Amino acid sequence: MKKYSAVILADRDGSAFRSKFPAAKAEVLFQPLLNWTLDCCRKAGIPDICVLTGGRPEVEQLLENQEVSIARYTSDSASFVDAVNGSQVLILPCDRPLLSSELLQKAWEEHRLHTKVQVTALTEEEKPCGIVWIDREAFLKIMEHGEQVDLYNMAQEAEDNDFKVMEYPVKDPIQLRKAASRRDLLELNQLANGQIVDRLMEEGVSFTSLDGVLISPKAKIGADTVIHSGTQLKGAVTIGECCQIGPNTVIEDSSIGDGTTIHSCLIEKSKVGSGVRLGPNSHLRPNSVLADRVKVGNFVEIKNSTLGEATSVAHLTYVGDSDFGSHVNVGCGVVCVNYNGYTKARCTVGDNAFIGCNTNLVAPVTVKEGAYTAAGSTITDEVPENALAIARSRQTNIEGWAERHKAKYKK
Repeated sequence: MKKYSAVILADRDGSAFRSKFPAAKAEVLFQPLLNWTLDCCRKAGIPDICVLTGGRPEVEQLLENQEVSIARYTSDSASFVDAVNGSQVLILPCDRPLLSSELLQKAWEEHRLHTKVQVTALTEEEKPCGIVWIDREAFLKIMEHGEQVDLYNMAQEAEDNDFKVMEYPVKDPIQLRKAASRRDLLELNQLANGQIVDRLMEEGVSFTSLDGVLISPKAKIGADTVIHSGTQLKGAVTIGECCQIGPNTVIEDSSIGDGTTIHSCLIEKSKVGSGVRLGPNSHLRPNSVLADRVKVGNFVEIKNSTLGEATSVAHLTYVGDSDFGSHVNVGCGVVCVNYNGYTKARCTVGDNAFIGCNTNLVAPVTVKEGAYTAAGSTITDEVPENALAIARSRQTNIEGWAERHKAKYKK
């Protein structure tokens, strides 16, 4: 028999936030309230979790690819608990993102020790907060009343059904801080961010300023890395040791190697190696991979592409749907022409190639190892190894043209 299961209450609308979206979708540090609660239950070791969605599609979208059961109606949660066949059930709303797994475990241990108690209710200042441990049999008995049961007030429901309820006082009010308004969300962002920053500093991470700094609870940062003002780390971000991140940098669901410097950049779902220099004002769009010691400079956009070791893309360039080898030099104003209006194709550039300024690489096209393209060329055919490709018309000078041109407009 499994020891316990959980029912998370996520069926309320967003009226508390004056939002058209369900309350469970409101975010703290880029993560929905529901996800905070799911993570807490999993860290507490709860094997089976059911989420009461009220049939709200936005809530159920949050649960895609997650190993949880869905209860669209209150009575569905009883079917879940009956099927799990555990001994105790945790009932909790999803509006307390700072709740810790340790607190849930301690309350469960206390509940388990009192054999004559059917319900243990976590309380703040002697008032139930909607989080209860309840014996499976007591829960199923209460749920015989069907949709009339108020799962948000399970302690009162238990008392009304003559079950013995024990209070478990919570001395740390921050853990029970409720998200009930937009102001609450703002303050919870600040509280949660402060906890994460404190932990990271203890692990050897430095912060030059906390102005505009927001860090996801899923972020991992190595020792001796420095985070500068305006840096936001969203989702599952991993940053190595001895990096300089920011100022004014946003990294989302990406990994960064050791010793990398990133200044004023947006990085989305990409992988950056060690010893890389990025920015200022560059953008890595999803599925980009930069090998070690790559340099990406001012106003460069890279999308769904790979850059090999020590390749340099210094400024004002678009690299899309392309594979560049190692030690490639890319001049200013280069464009990978990857889209013909209907389909996208890839460009391939070999090791040690040199792509001259204002080159257009019209995909699909290959520039082989050690080849050069002349500045201002539009490359549509394969460039052989160690060749120079020139794809532009010869310069023609028309003597006296400027004077005649000016005279025409003066008349």
